[in-house]
Amino acid sequence: MRKILLTITFIIIMLGIYGCENTDLPITGIPTISNIEDITFTIGDETPNYLEDVTAYDHLGQMIVSINVDDSEVDYTQPGNYNVYYKVTDTQGSKITATITVTVKALDVEIDYIFPQFEGIKEITYYIGQDVPDYQSDITASDEIEGDLTDDIIYDEGLLDYEVAGVYPIHLVVYDGSGNRKTASFTITVIDNQQPLITGYNRIYYYIGEQLPDYLKLIDANDQEDGDLSELVLVDDTLVDLTTPGIYPLYYSVSDSFGYDVEQVVSVQVMENDNTHQTTDLNLYYINDTHGSILEDDSEMGLAKLGNVILDEYNTNPYETVFLSGGDLLQGNVLSNYFYGSSMIDMFNYMNLDVFTLGNHEFDWGVDVITEYFNPNTLGTQANYPLLGANVFYKDTEVRPDYIDAYAILNKGDLKIGVVGVIGEGIESSIAKSRIEDYEFADPTYWTSYYTELLRTEFDVDIVFAIIHDSDSYFNNSISSAQGDYKVDAIFNGHSHQTYVDIINGIPVIQSASNARALGHIEFSVNSNQEISAYQAENLNSYNDTRLNSEFPGLATLINTYVAQIEPLLNEVIIYSSRDYGKTELTEFMAKIIRQAAGSDVGIHNSGGTREVLNQGQAMTIGTTYEIFPFDNQIISAKILGVELISLLNNSSVEYSLREGLNVSDILPGAYYWVSTNDYVFGNYDAFQNYAELYKPGTVDRIAFEDELRRQAETSTEFIID
Repeated sequence: MRKILLTITFIIIMLGIYGCENTDLPITGIPTISNIEDITFTIGDETPNYLEDVTAYDHLGQMIVSINVDDSEVDYTQPGNYNVYYKVTDTQGSKITATITVTVKALDVEIDYIFPQFEGIKEITYYIGQDVPDYQSDITASDEIEGDLTDDIIYDEGLLDYEVAGVYPIHLVVYDGSGNRKTASFTITVIDNQQPLITGYNRIYYYIGEQLPDYLKLIDANDQEDGDLSELVLVDDTLVDLTTPGIYPLYYSVSDSFGYDVEQVVSVQVMENDNTHQTTDLNLYYINDTHGSILEDDSEMGLAKLGNVILDEYNTNPYETVFLSGGDLLQGNVLSNYFYGSSMIDMFNYMNLDVFTLGNHEFDWGVDVITEYFNPNTLGTQANYPLLGANVFYKDTEVRPDYIDAYAILNKGDLKIGVVGVIGEGIESSIAKSRIEDYEFADPTYWTSYYTELLRTEFDVDIVFAIIHDSDSYFNNSISSAQGDYKVDAIFNGHSHQTYVDIINGIPVIQSASNARALGHIEFSVNSNQEISAYQAENLNSYNDTRLNSEFPGLATLINTYVAQIEPLLNEVIIYSSRDYGKTELTEFMAKIIRQAAGSDVGIHNSGGTREVLNQGQAMTIGTTYEIFPFDNQIISAKILGVELISLLNNSSVEYSLREGLNVSDILPGAYYWVSTNDYVFGNYDAFQNYAELYKPGTVDRIAFEDELRRQAETSTEFIID
């Protein structure tokens, strides 16, 4: 028992010693801490208030105010588990330490992957002169999370210019608060507002006594902005007299919402015809490529003799006679060139020409010179027949130049004849570039078929003739094989100066030489259904039609009135040819003349520009210069690279002349040389397209040739090419 008491006493003594920091103080209780708990902290949040709701008491129940928090181990920027310590000391010096765990975690963010969207974007067409479009007012941007972002749209208009036609891209971009980027684009097409366009018009053919013409037949009017204006087209026929033969102007007009007023004038050709006359035979006469050959000259029969046959038939059988032509009629002889073709227009009026088809040489003086003869309001010489060019359009349009028509309608007794005239596709290359650059020749086969069908279905013609200024086998085969409403009854060729009669798919195809060396003739038999039942085709000359040995007196008289006006030009002998000179020699000589006139290093002349030869002892007049060099080509001099010049000199279609001291072997590819030529070669040969400098002496090559003849004539009676 005594041992037990000693043991208890020892334990009590030891507890007293180790339970107190200060052995001198009386033994006390341990403080307590309440309401502490582990904390989860998200990076980016505010630092936790560790003392919120935490209390501490001593053993007597008295609140301890001073609670120390030690969070020095916590890294609030890195995820992990960290210890935070609470330390409390009571008034008696008793201490207690408590620990909690702070879990730091990364921000648990929902990432915004949704892009903003645009609304109201559309392509815009703007016509110059309109109010500038406020396109931004129609465009909005929004985001599913952030809502309306319209005010944040950024516009990039680039080079947008409302005064200059073009297509301008507009770019848009908008960002949402999460950096999501949305882009979009559209275009503003600025169009140079054009006037309304009236189409479908053609010369109107009216025969006295028939039903009055429907002037609005086939007429359409359209406008870029307003669309179809056909119902608004007005017709003014004030100057048309349907009781008297003649050619009268008819005016179409229409206005668009911009206030543009457009007027289009066409010819109304009023003629007489006896539609009770039953036409059973038809004599058709045809010429092509006369090139101004009015007067007889060796194998060239001249117009007075051609007219003797045509007018003899016409005066005897007016309802059985038709006279057609196939282009290149005017340009190439002094008696026509001097008058810019008006002399021949007048003579063809006398010869009762029914149709004039456009050829490439009708562009030589500018096509507007020729079309003026077909203007119903012209104050000069007026043609009594239409000018046909169904496939001749302003470039990139289907609009023909004024006074060029697609078709003719000829009433011969009870027979109604349609004629379509076209020019060969690609023949633009036969025209000086400066005179053809605004025009193009579309597919002649298509347009011939198009208007053939129109003539048969809209105008109830009985037969159709097709004229093409070309000798295109594809055209001839295609058109001759057509049937039904596309059927053509005869085809007339030109351009190649050949003389032939072919039968293709049962259809006659004819070309009649050039320069009045032949007169095409087809005699048709017509059955009671107004259909061709038989035909006989030939090219006439003085051997197979003796009437071509005589001139028609009235026509000869008319021709002489023009001859008298330029007789000095025809009869004045400038000089005589010293020997025979072929086309190649004359082409080389013209190249020399061109070089000297321009003072250039090299002169160039195209072989196709030299059309006649000289015979020994031949008297050379101004008329001779027109025969050899018939085209009114201007001299042009260009500074071009030697590499281009070398390629030009190697071209077999030209001849050249080099200045003294310059040889072909001396020409350096990288050096520049002045090269002169005529404006046809300049515009149509690639070597001149990249010229460095240009010089225009203002001289026609043929006149420069005449000047050389007169220079030589000052010291000699003979023309010599040295």
